Formats: sequence, C-alpha cells, structure tokens
Amino acid sequence: MKDDIKPFTMSHVLRLTTKNMRRHIDISIRKTYDRVKDFEGNSEKSKEIFQTLDLLHRLRKLLDDFQETYSEHFTQTTNSEKG
Repeated sequence: MKDDIKPFTMSHVLRLTTKNMRRHIDISIRKTYDRVKDFEGNSEKSKEIFQTLDLLHRLRKLLDDFQETYSEHFTQTTNSEKG
C-alpha cells in the first residue's frame, strides 16, 4: 500500500497553482483589452473596461508579491522532484 502514495511537495503545488492563476489572469487581461474597440462610443462601458484592466493588473501584481514574499516555499525540492 505504501508504494501507492504519490509524492507531495508544497513547492510543486504552489508553483502549479500560481502558474495557472497567472495564465488565467493574463487570458482575462487579453480578452478584456480586446473588448475596448467594441465600446468605443460608450464612455460608461469603456470606463468599466479600463477599471477591470486596472484591477486585473493589480491582481497579477498581488500574485507576484505573494510569490516574492514566500519565495522559499516555491523553491523547495526533494529527491522525488529531482529524479
């Protein structure tokens, strides 16, 4: 039974999670930016789009700051990760 246990490392989980978060944030930024042209004549909606872009960029910055603050937890490796 002991051979059935998959290896676990905090660093792997954190790296994978933040990678997926960053990818989704970047997709949202790109898709939101693409909508700017759809609302050129609508100042209310244009304002909302740019506020959304601002918040998405802030969210990405929070993620960057989180990774920097807890960088030691993102770099831990074990023998199972190396091999």
